[in-house]
Amino acid sequence: MSTSLEETRALLHELLGRVCFCGAKKRARQTFCRACFFRLPKPLATPLYHRFGQAYEEAYAEARRFLGLESEP
Repeated sequence: MSTSLEETRALLHELLGRVCFCGAKKRARQTFCRACFFRLPKPLATPLYHRFGQAYEEAYAEARRFLGLESEP
């Protein structure tokens, strides 16, 4: 999966933010709030610890699909 610079910036902004895509509060530098994160099966949650450019973007897209959050950040 190739992401544009704009998509990467939007993803980074979301990661550094304090609101999960679902609207709940989350910690900055965490991908999702606790409720969303713990809904993910371990094979989808673990790769979210990867760094940008090292499969994080793909892991994030898969996790959002699983959670039913299809729209892009």
